[in-house]
Amino acid sequence: MKAHVQNPRKNVDPKKTIRKELNFKVLNWAVSGAFALFVLYMALGQNHDFLRKLQDLDLFIYNRQFFIDSMQRVGGLSMYLGSFFYQFFYYPWIGSLLLLLLLSLVGFLTAKTFNLKGLSFPLAFIPSLALLLCMTELGYMIYFQKIDGYVYTNIIGVLIILTGLMIFQKIHKLPAKMIFVITYLIISYPACGAYSLFGSFLMLLVSLKNYFEHKQRESIILALTIVLSLLLIPIFYYRVVFDQLSFGTIYTANLPYFTLKGAEKGLWLPFLMLIVFFIYIVLLKNGNDLSKKKFFVKLLPTFLFILSLTTVFVFSFKDKNFYTELSMQAAADNEDWNEVLKIARKQEDEPTRIIVMNTNLALYKLGLATDKMFHYKNGDKKINSPRPIVSIQIGGTMLYYQYGELNYCNKWCMESMVEYGLSVSVLKYFVLSSLLNGEIDLSKKYNDVLKSTLFYRSWALKNQKYMDHPESIAKAEEFRNILTLTTYDDELDIDYSNVEAFLRNHFAYLREVPKELTELSVLFNLDLKNIERFWPRLFRWVRFYPTKKVPVHFQEAALLYEHLEHKVDLTGAPFDNTIRENFKNFQDMVQQSSNYPEESMKKLFYNQYGNTFWYYYFFVKEQEPSKKDEKGYKN
Repeated sequence: MKAHVQNPRKNVDPKKTIRKELNFKVLNWAVSGAFALFVLYMALGQNHDFLRKLQDLDLFIYNRQFFIDSMQRVGGLSMYLGSFFYQFFYYPWIGSLLLLLLLSLVGFLTAKTFNLKGLSFPLAFIPSLALLLCMTELGYMIYFQKIDGYVYTNIIGVLIILTGLMIFQKIHKLPAKMIFVITYLIISYPACGAYSLFGSFLMLLVSLKNYFEHKQRESIILALTIVLSLLLIPIFYYRVVFDQLSFGTIYTANLPYFTLKGAEKGLWLPFLMLIVFFIYIVLLKNGNDLSKKKFFVKLLPTFLFILSLTTVFVFSFKDKNFYTELSMQAAADNEDWNEVLKIARKQEDEPTRIIVMNTNLALYKLGLATDKMFHYKNGDKKINSPRPIVSIQIGGTMLYYQYGELNYCNKWCMESMVEYGLSVSVLKYFVLSSLLNGEIDLSKKYNDVLKSTLFYRSWALKNQKYMDHPESIAKAEEFRNILTLTTYDDELDIDYSNVEAFLRNHFAYLREVPKELTELSVLFNLDLKNIERFWPRLFRWVRFYPTKKVPVHFQEAALLYEHLEHKVDLTGAPFDNTIRENFKNFQDMVQQSSNYPEESMKKLFYNQYGNTFWYYYFFVKEQEPSKKDEKGYKN
């Protein structure tokens, strides 16, 4: 009599299986949707101007020489591709979609490589979220980054890790595995540097795991091969191929230049997330089958996914002044001065000096500075950068160019090219400053570079006509307001990397003030609260423009200085009676509140006189004098 063997499949409820698979699909779609929306929110919603700045500080050229030059560095291929993708941030919405596509590819390959499905599927997006944080955490560190296409360079590195691991796991014979590991390192090390080494390290962990779990002696031979390859292949490239590679960086090439000091060490968080995740997922034993686990364990992948989302949001850079600066710079680069002022009017926090400088520049360009310079917030909030940074790194070339300091613009473009390489921003101002300086061949050389780009070719072609016909430069409307500021000798001197102090002193201390610069000279003397130099500059302005109404802030300063010094009689001066009356009321208010604490007085006066020179003179903290003040310009 045959024993009856029950088919275990008969006990499985088909409806229950279908329902379970449907629940998995719903979970996977929900996680994927949440991931996609979060990436678009963080990229396009929170970092719109930041994305534009990323491509502005990078450069991709469509020619053979650019590719050859890129291949001269370890990680050259990943940086070449990174710069290629960076250029699409010119249109942030296109760049955001491309970023989402590549991060989704990382998630797909992670799920495929480690067989993450069902309840484990949410884990697949953790590397993608760590890579997103690599971008959103940067803040002011974008001005120090020396890795081209930095954001995409990291993504490409992780894609190479995942591709290598997936192929490695599908090879079963020892000789084939050994050949693959060596070939993988030989090909991927020059392409992505340290990422290829980490990928091989994960292959080493897989081999050791197989040895301890299955006691396979072949795994020890494979592990030794991987260790030797990890040590020797970078040395081979250092000795034979890359003559500019430092021996101290052969195992860290293509990683960012972050230190482990102060707040800057926090920038390593996404890289720590990647390391911990990959080591954990490689060593995980039977971690993908969660169907029979306890309820808490089943929910762990979803919890870790949500925790990763939260980590990215919390640790992303969120400084309002930084984003205000980026918006202002984008508008100033397009010479949209009304937009700069529109952004300035939205300023709520105490501004940084670069915000104040951009605002004052826009007011001057629109002819509003003499009447409204003190209508906007003034301050000196410390720049929220983990590494010391000066204003000249942020917007020095633009400010020097717009104020007609062409030699200084040229100088800092060269400094930036030497330190950080070519970028769109630097090339544009180098072309413009050289063009207006009459250095046609030099401007043409770098304009030709921009002609080889995708999105700046039209800009370069527009300026090419001035290089072909230099006589048209002086007649061009777009250059007229710059050229009028070059009537004074622009001789190079030391600016101590302080663009604001230099511009202040340059215009305030002009010895023989030309008509075109008189207004700026008065304004910068107001900015410096310099009584001694204010009067001769004001009288010079009146002599040049006898029929013009004396601007509001000039009147305010004259009334205050006359009251403080009693050296000038303004009895018959053509000043507005309203301004005279306001000044009398200001004096009365000063006497009535003389016993108030300073902070209380500041708030009280701001409500009524915050848009006057008087408030600025008494309540806005003066900037420290630059070294150039100490040198001279005492005539």
